[in-house]
Amino acid sequence: MKMKGIESLKEIFKYGAFSLPVANYLLCEGNIPGDCKGILDVLKLAWKGNFKEAIRRADKAVENSRSETAKYFLLANKLAFLKYTGKTDVNLYRYLKRNLPKMSKSIRDTVIVTLINFEASGVKPLRKMRVWKNNYRKSTLSFLYLSLARREADSGDLSEAVHGYIQAYKLSREIPHPTCMVSSLNDLAWDIKEKHPKLAYDLSKGAVFWLGYYKEAPGNLFGTLDTLFVLEKSIGSPFIHSTAHIIVSISVPKNYLPLLKEAKKFVLDHTRSTYPNTSEVREYIKNVIQKRRPLSSKGISDILKGKTRTIRADTIRRLLTFSVDPSAPFPIWNEWIKMEIERKYKESSEKIKGFSLHQRQILFLSTYTALLDREFLSRKERLKKTYTLLEDIESFADFMAKDYQTMEFVVSMVKAHPFVEGRKEAVKRALARMKRKRLERFVLRYIEMKESDRKLLDRFLRNYGRYDGVRFGIRLKGPEVVREFAKKYSLKVQPLFAAFWCEEDGRVRRRLERVLKHMVLN
Repeated sequence: MKMKGIESLKEIFKYGAFSLPVANYLLCEGNIPGDCKGILDVLKLAWKGNFKEAIRRADKAVENSRSETAKYFLLANKLAFLKYTGKTDVNLYRYLKRNLPKMSKSIRDTVIVTLINFEASGVKPLRKMRVWKNNYRKSTLSFLYLSLARREADSGDLSEAVHGYIQAYKLSREIPHPTCMVSSLNDLAWDIKEKHPKLAYDLSKGAVFWLGYYKEAPGNLFGTLDTLFVLEKSIGSPFIHSTAHIIVSISVPKNYLPLLKEAKKFVLDHTRSTYPNTSEVREYIKNVIQKRRPLSSKGISDILKGKTRTIRADTIRRLLTFSVDPSAPFPIWNEWIKMEIERKYKESSEKIKGFSLHQRQILFLSTYTALLDREFLSRKERLKKTYTLLEDIESFADFMAKDYQTMEFVVSMVKAHPFVEGRKEAVKRALARMKRKRLERFVLRYIEMKESDRKLLDRFLRNYGRYDGVRFGIRLKGPEVVREFAKKYSLKVQPLFAAFWCEEDGRVRRRLERVLKHMVLN
């Protein structure tokens, strides 16, 4: 594919970070000019959240570029990247604003949005950017609304900001532009959290759902999980333990290390049965027994005087007849969450009993493929046994009730954490296309594989779901085994090629080819 210049990258600009497979494909297979290659390299770094390196590479690309259009685009992106590193460059802002008349229409719109976004970062220019909303492409317009909303929120005009966030979300959903979708919901949730905490919480869950649906890793949208965690803590939600588990299970950017430290305090300990009798625990129990006396007087006295050095989990449970705030001592919190899991497990297992076998199989597989941590179920024999038990739902329910991790798995089959639920919905788009016999063949081959290969195939199928229905304007190509896999399991070819090119490492793509060959063997 021959590309003439930066204008040829319009599909990249349309979808933003969601264009990763096209960027990888063009860099590996496309005949593209040096300016385009430099821009794609910079953008890929930013999509991963590596803004410092993106800035360094942008500076280098500007020095080597012969295209004024490419230079302006790179400098505008540098201005945006600096914001994410906590820095501002007013001189660069002024330079870009002064040179807007010199820019081609193809790049001017993008630069204007960047300048408005800069004005939303607390910088007060003498004259704000003026805009005419009827002259922009839909992708640019969605980010324009987002930037204007941020600027209004920064100025204290929340009602105008809300309108902008809603418009940004609606437009970006139509494209789709995942970064704008997630950012508009997340920023709106953050801005209204003080006045409307419940609505903010619902919006934040929506942002995290789309984050899981569209992004394999949060990257530069990691703040979305931070927002959800803050909201759950402020409203005393028990689901904060699930958000905490996700945060500690993924790569956390350096500027979010305080969040990681805080999240570790809320991660459930599944196996704990006794706890130290600390002064903090005694003070909590003292406050509880002023309301009611669920323990014997001697038992209470021994605990409060510190004679009892350890407290049993069932002793704590007898105290818990009401909701527990996340600020409670960990032993209290931990046992309450375990009780919540037991309660939700009973509700979820009853719901699953009403589903058909095929529905149960889809729910089981989509949940397994979506989980970040599944070692408790990943051994070949255990996975096969659990999946087979779906045919006898009573036996399945008894088997999964044996520990808290498997109980949580059943809960997630019905309704998972929004990040995991998003990943479930993505892979369902692939699994739902497989008829029963094809699904059975898929599962047999899938269980035979080692866990690392399963995870690679899981990611491949999630990416298939993400790109199903997306049109990039070019036909992607790749190894023939991708077409064979599509035919074998009734899947579409182009979304599979997009999923294939989501993998940036050539060694990983070659391993994926071997996995797909295993899956198509007769």
